[in-house]
Amino acid sequence: MIVQEWPLIFFTLLVQGSVGTTVLLSLILLFAGHSLDQAQRRRFLLAPLIIAVVAGGCGLIASTLHLGYPLNAFNALRHFSSSWLSREIIFASLYLAAVGIAAVLALFLRKVCLPLLLVGSVLGLIDVYCMGAIYTHTTIATWTHLNTWFMFFGAVLSIGSAVGIWLSAKLNDKFRQRVTASALAVMTVSILVRLLEQMSYFSYLSQAKISQMVTFPHQPLVIFDQLRTLYFASWVLLLVGIALMGMSIYACKRRSMVVLGGCAVIVAEVLLRVVFFTLS
Repeated sequence: MIVQEWPLIFFTLLVQGSVGTTVLLSLILLFAGHSLDQAQRRRFLLAPLIIAVVAGGCGLIASTLHLGYPLNAFNALRHFSSSWLSREIIFASLYLAAVGIAAVLALFLRKVCLPLLLVGSVLGLIDVYCMGAIYTHTTIATWTHLNTWFMFFGAVLSIGSAVGIWLSAKLNDKFRQRVTASALAVMTVSILVRLLEQMSYFSYLSQAKISQMVTFPHQPLVIFDQLRTLYFASWVLLLVGIALMGMSIYACKRRSMVVLGGCAVIVAEVLLRVVFFTLS
């Protein structure tokens, strides 16, 4: 089962990571960009923006693999008014177009277009919402909960923050510290909120197990119990990654800790997504 779901794992994480990178870039430029001149802003923006475009593009390609035949993606566009899948594809395409144009302007015209990045960020967040709605509107017991949206938006913030911290290493110390502190704050708050939400999620799962109303297949609940150890280990790895990135602000071997912490965060998000799609 999980082999068949790898395209969806790659699609959701690549697009969410791309959106997270774009959102973080937009917020940094909006609130702290005045401390950089045009050349510095472009130098800071260019690499992560290209990464966001490539990740988003690869994610969309991966999504067509799940549809079985790439041209099926065009057929899915015909039901925008009734299908969350159609809405997701359209907003993902609009997001990628906005970020792609911003990347072209920065790369060839040496122009940083913050309004276009902000528009792209909004489109990307709407796309992630539609992505979550696809799964909450199913009969899979472990998906039909707000936890799905918390996980998707949480991945946006954690992966985007990790990428932002990685790519701020070449900036001057003052601006790098501001970027790192801001990204860590966003990542920490988002993960704490996700952890608090887990109490509601586990309460929901407990009620679903004892419910006498068979309104959905109960097999995913059994599978979730079998994967509980992996699920908790993923959360521990996520917290370790944040701790390492936080310690990097004061550590001598800062770069190695940033890389190690960021890798831990991304691996944890991949494992959480593997658990999510194994439950189908």
